[in-house]
Amino acid sequence: MLKHIAVATTIALAMAGAAEAKVTITCLTTAGHLTRQHEPLMQRFNEMQNDIEVVYAAPAKDYSDVHLRLFRGSATNTLPDCAFEAFNQLPSLARALDARGQIADLGALMAGEAEGWKEANYTDKMLDLGRVDGKQYGMPFNASVIQWYYNADLVRQAGGDPDAFPTTWEGVIELAGKISALGPDIDGMAYSVEQWSDDWPFQVLILQQGGRMLNEAGDTVMFNQNDHHINAMKLARSLVEAGVYNPDVNQGDQLRQFTVGKMGIYASSPAGARTTEERVGGAFDLRSAVFTLTNEAEGLLPSGGNAAIITTQDPEKIAAAWEYIKFITGPEGQEFAAKITGYLPTNLGALAPERLGAYYEANPYYATPSNQYHRAGPWAGYPGTQSEKIWRDQKSVIRAVMLGEKTPEEGAAELVSIAETLMKR
Repeated sequence: MLKHIAVATTIALAMAGAAEAKVTITCLTTAGHLTRQHEPLMQRFNEMQNDIEVVYAAPAKDYSDVHLRLFRGSATNTLPDCAFEAFNQLPSLARALDARGQIADLGALMAGEAEGWKEANYTDKMLDLGRVDGKQYGMPFNASVIQWYYNADLVRQAGGDPDAFPTTWEGVIELAGKISALGPDIDGMAYSVEQWSDDWPFQVLILQQGGRMLNEAGDTVMFNQNDHHINAMKLARSLVEAGVYNPDVNQGDQLRQFTVGKMGIYASSPAGARTTEERVGGAFDLRSAVFTLTNEAEGLLPSGGNAAIITTQDPEKIAAAWEYIKFITGPEGQEFAAKITGYLPTNLGALAPERLGAYYEANPYYATPSNQYHRAGPWAGYPGTQSEKIWRDQKSVIRAVMLGEKTPEEGAAELVSIAETLMKR
């Protein structure tokens, strides 16, 4: 197990040694994030100092691939020095690696920083995204809470006010219905919960009610409390019943329909804000809005994204990786990541007027994530090894509910049964 005593001294000694011989650390991320975010940040970090060189391993296909590669690396002692793990998969990974002494407790490294450093850079709610069993195993790098994108031109044509996007589900569905009525080639909206590659949008339907997916220990289903699971299925079904969402159109075609100006409202991550704007290319008045909650007082939105973790046991490399993580999750790193993608910045300093503050004021389309900072909640992960199968089985049930093949009550009960059965394997 990693020793957490005299952390500041260890870092100082390690960095002193690094001044004599450059320390090279290898990190792992996904292919989709490498070119757009990590390579420019890596280059900037490598140029700004002479003690550490950061390189990246061949990228993983997606978050699931990162997860599997880290487990394999753990078994074969071939882990990278740092990696970017999805929030919902961090708990199972951190517990397994901690048992083998293969992951650093970043809380000890944070304690070695100057007084007030943590408070100046990170909120407790943001840091919670990287905590497992009370330990800070990850530093949030990318964070996203779902938001609405909408075509303000279609909203106007439908008689709506693009400056006052609806704040209730009833209002959103009503507006989508009016947009659908504009013509046979116009779709009202897309909320493709039954097609998503993971359960993020399903968790949205639970948390926005004030519910939670699992208990604190992460081993007991809680999304069936207070009929939250039934209410979620009723809402999903209502989108199809109202004629505003067509589940027979696949996700790729839904996005194309929206970006060519033939769909009014589209739900997705702010991570796609830049690429969505590029695809629209000024063809219509593209805007974004905070997502809808049925419980404004207690509702949250699960935070997608990833946390940086340290998976080396070499003290020199731990110190070097920590310096890199502080940079990419610091004000400069987060300003860059937010501007290049649309992600919610995880660092408070990045919101300063001279960084993103003025930028968001001048570009309200990109400011929506910062307006949902207080809504960022946990993206829960199931214990065991069956998370992917749990979701595959669950989304088939959700689709059946949306198509009217199962009642919301029947479907909701099946969702619970699937999770409770498979999470024990």
